[in-house]
Amino acid sequence: MNPCGIEPRRVSGLPGVRLKVVVDLPGTPQVHHPGAQDQQSGRGAVPPKLTNPPGAPHSSDTARAESPLRRALGGLLSLALVLFIFLGVIPQFASYQDAWTAISNMGVGWLVAILIAATVNQISFVWPYQAVLEHLRFRHGFIETQTTTAISNTVPAGGAVAIGMTFRMFGSFGFANVPISTAVVATGIWNLAFKFGLPIVAVILVVVTGQNAGGAIGAAVLGVVIIVISGVVLWLTFRSEKSAHWVGHLGDRVLNWCLHFFHKPSSDRLETSVLHFRDQTNDIVHRRGWMLTGTVLASQMAVFVLVLFCVRGVGIGSDEVSFLQVLLSFAVARLAGAIPITPGGLGTVDAAFIGMLTAFGANSSDALAADMVWRATTYFPPIFIGLGTYAFWKRNDAKGIYGAHPDAEALGAEG
Repeated sequence: MNPCGIEPRRVSGLPGVRLKVVVDLPGTPQVHHPGAQDQQSGRGAVPPKLTNPPGAPHSSDTARAESPLRRALGGLLSLALVLFIFLGVIPQFASYQDAWTAISNMGVGWLVAILIAATVNQISFVWPYQAVLEHLRFRHGFIETQTTTAISNTVPAGGAVAIGMTFRMFGSFGFANVPISTAVVATGIWNLAFKFGLPIVAVILVVVTGQNAGGAIGAAVLGVVIIVISGVVLWLTFRSEKSAHWVGHLGDRVLNWCLHFFHKPSSDRLETSVLHFRDQTNDIVHRRGWMLTGTVLASQMAVFVLVLFCVRGVGIGSDEVSFLQVLLSFAVARLAGAIPITPGGLGTVDAAFIGMLTAFGANSSDALAADMVWRATTYFPPIFIGLGTYAFWKRNDAKGIYGAHPDAEALGAEG
């Protein structure tokens, strides 16, 4: 979740709504951009129809792009990659039997600490949304985040499906389309900033303290390049409407140059999207930017604390892998999962995490054990919890409970 790949898509399960996918980010809230202005039809209703942005392809093109055969092939390729990593690559340098032995030898204290950290991690998903969606009740945010995370963890490139569910759920809680899309875009950008920025910070800390960086300099350099470019683009976007026009126009020139090689017609879709994004997020950034930054940081650190407990719990001590090296391993693993090749980064994240811990001096089977505990407490729980939260939401929505007591009652006329 590449700008050159932006295209509007019809979201499954949300008739009439078109979204412009800006960035696809598995496991976490994805960055998307709606293709039109909000036309609110009333609180508690499913988000109303949005029109297509200029230059968008027709529905027939979208239908062909999302054919069942293509989705099936994507799923099979993702499954093949996951099986190749877990059954072909990892067994070459680590033993599942030894990893299970390390897990079985974990003390009760570590198990309790990991359970508490895992619970806090699941709860922390809600905090960034509460920072940007005023009056969002925690229980409603928890229902939405668990349900959409379940989708992202089970469907290849499931961000589009998950974002459709985000609109339906937050719409049923009383929020208009514009506040919802603003929340999705803002939280997604902040999460990406931390995802690309953390390797930079971790590498600097590791190098300054004289420790082995484990070959992560390349990841840090990549993060620096992306952060600098993104920072300049965002600064120009929010600086003025004129500079936002310039950014969008430049993006369209690059995009149209790429489309020329594929004999595709040119468009001004990026300029339209940049201006729409600026209009939506400008107020949130100025009023609640610090709150959003704090909640995203807390959410990111919640999962890192869980990872640290998993590493120490299976017997990898600080004499083998230091605190900062665990942080760097975690940061590089998250960066490896930035491209949604598999649902929730399954396989790619794991291989990077195990490889980094091993490079720093951990026993490969112990590194595998730490990864198995981490993924068991973060990947699978939202799937099962999400099934329950979806059924609970579906029942209450059918009864009209959310429409009778909307979260956004004070914001009903906004958008």
